[in-house]
Amino acid sequence: MNYIIMDLEWNQAVCPAKMVRTPLLLYGEIIQIGAVKTDDKFNLIDKIKINVRPKYYKKMNSHVAQITGITDTQLTSGETFPQAFKRFKEWCGGNPAGSGSPAGGEQFRFITWGFDDLSMLADNLTLHGLDPSFGSDYINLQLIYNRQLKSEHLQCALSTAAESLEIPLDVQVHDAFNDAYLTYEVCRKLDMVLGLAEYSEYTAAIPQPLFKDAVNDIKDLKKMVSDSRVVDLNCPQCGGKLTLRQWLFGNGKSCKTIAECPECKEYFLVRLKACMISEHNYTVMRTIFAASDDDITSYENKLKKREERRKQAMERKKAEGNNDKNGNV
Repeated sequence: MNYIIMDLEWNQAVCPAKMVRTPLLLYGEIIQIGAVKTDDKFNLIDKIKINVRPKYYKKMNSHVAQITGITDTQLTSGETFPQAFKRFKEWCGGNPAGSGSPAGGEQFRFITWGFDDLSMLADNLTLHGLDPSFGSDYINLQLIYNRQLKSEHLQCALSTAAESLEIPLDVQVHDAFNDAYLTYEVCRKLDMVLGLAEYSEYTAAIPQPLFKDAVNDIKDLKKMVSDSRVVDLNCPQCGGKLTLRQWLFGNGKSCKTIAECPECKEYFLVRLKACMISEHNYTVMRTIFAASDDDITSYENKLKKREERRKQAMERKKAEGNNDKNGNV
């Protein structure tokens, strides 16, 4: 078994009106493929980087251009996606794990940082009439890192993981090959024998969404949770309107709450995540999960801590006001 440690970069539409909607809603078109090939002991075998010329999103989204450094001119010099994928597939060699390859045939398994790359690859394969299941049995290294480093950030950035493992960041991140090689360096710092042996336990613990969709053309994230297009949600079980509690923000672009269905008396965990399409233009992903007792307890504890911080801040402000008043007497 070889491992293909892969990273992808993709361009996005410059505005929602330019998004491809058939044969699927295309959130990103791949413009770079970077990968490192290792043996089963994670010894380096080979490496590859392919620039891809997009068919639909031919103008760089300003946000993507800013973080990747890729220009419109550079886009024109790449291979078409079918050409790039054919070369990449041949470079991988053998058959992806779980593909039903003949017994004894050489196999490989993808390793990525996070869940997004293989989902994006599947979308782009579908777009070009190719098999979207290629490499679908893969390892999300983020899950192994989170377990072994006891990270509380479920979606820890690759650069943050590298820093925590004292891996030098001496290359540009958000370059497909550099990120693939950085992921390989993270592999070498982890106990991959243990991580791979326990991996099925990690994935079994990941809740599967009951509902997921996207709301386009959001202009102001500060008003995201008061926008009826975003917060009017129906119960995934009975279709009744959900009652939402207060929103807890992890950062300015993501938040969560607990929702209750008055009809079937079930509780749900609702997550929102905003993705920038262009300046002052966002798409908000809405995801609903069944809420476990731990989800509800965690939410209530965080809400309580937030209220305590607010109370302390108000008391400090009041005390500062009294001090100013006394000083002026």
